[in-house]
Amino acid sequence: MTSFDSVLVRYGEIALKDAWTRKSWERILASNIVYNLKEAEIDHEVSMERGRIFVGTSDPRAPQIVANVFGVVSASPVWTAEPDIEAVAKVASQIAAERRPRSFAIRSRRGGGEISSTEIAVQVGSAVQERTGAKVDLTDPELEIFVEAREKKVLVFTEVVGGVGGLPLGTQSRMLVLISGGIDSPVAAWMMMRRGSPVSLLYFDARPYVDALPQALKSAEALKRWTSGRKINFVKVPIGDGLAKISGAEPRATCLLCRRLMYRIACMVMEEEEAFGVVTGYSLGQVASQTPANIMAEQSGIDLPVYHPLIAMDKSEIMDLARKIGTYRATADAGTCSAAPKKPMTRAKAEDIRAMETELGLEEIARELFAKRERTRI
Repeated sequence: MTSFDSVLVRYGEIALKDAWTRKSWERILASNIVYNLKEAEIDHEVSMERGRIFVGTSDPRAPQIVANVFGVVSASPVWTAEPDIEAVAKVASQIAAERRPRSFAIRSRRGGGEISSTEIAVQVGSAVQERTGAKVDLTDPELEIFVEAREKKVLVFTEVVGGVGGLPLGTQSRMLVLISGGIDSPVAAWMMMRRGSPVSLLYFDARPYVDALPQALKSAEALKRWTSGRKINFVKVPIGDGLAKISGAEPRATCLLCRRLMYRIACMVMEEEEAFGVVTGYSLGQVASQTPANIMAEQSGIDLPVYHPLIAMDKSEIMDLARKIGTYRATADAGTCSAAPKKPMTRAKAEDIRAMETELGLEEIARELFAKRERTRI
């Protein structure tokens, strides 16, 4: 039997939107799928039909490539049959004959047309059993054959490739991600991309205290593989001089004041990048600076939306996801900042931190450092 003839693409939340939004997001999702397939040099045709996208191709790489597009819940390589029960039985029994299962189950679904689910289960099941001699096992079959009847065709498939889910990239506004070169921040960027937001990356160059620029750039390259052709803006701001002033004046509050300096600069970069929020790789309680009291203190009085998509995740979960999305190796060798105090504040008071910021003149320092920014497209 020849290979499958198309890939059935399923999506989730898009179907719940109003008609105008749904059509717009479907077009964006289809466009992203097309780009990824073209990059892989896969010949294909894309069509949309009643809550589904169909990709006409027999390339065995296509289902996984499609599944890795944001917004795709799952993908299945399918054989298309005429809406005739005998034609469907012939396709299903041929698939089963090639697989030679000891047991099987027919999973039928009617989404239109005149063929009923019962008719599919009985007649297709009988044809498979007669062709292979396999027994029916609806609980734990060796082979599941899915049959989805639609108005003008019937889809037969045996595999469901899990997708990354989320929303199609480009359906939400841009976000600015503070990328450190460590494991967490690229995963946070990916999580926001999964919700449909393109990202710009802001890296603070803290030399001589730490140099994680190579890791940050490698992370950007790894994230680019998920953008469906969109460029990533990588903004680098030297922050070493500002960090020196902070650590010399308020050593125990170094991390908190450094973070406030970063947020001040991020406000200006966010406006330039036309972004709608700042994203961090924070995980609650992971390090001293990420306690609830410190998070409140470092963000107090700063007028910008800050998103923490990893806030409730364990380190092991973040590392597993980093491996899955391809950013882990890029960040595994990132160093630690030598300016960080041995005994940092863990329960800072917002009013104390704001007073220290004023005394140090962090807003003016932020403007001076922002003027030294460098922007590249990756």
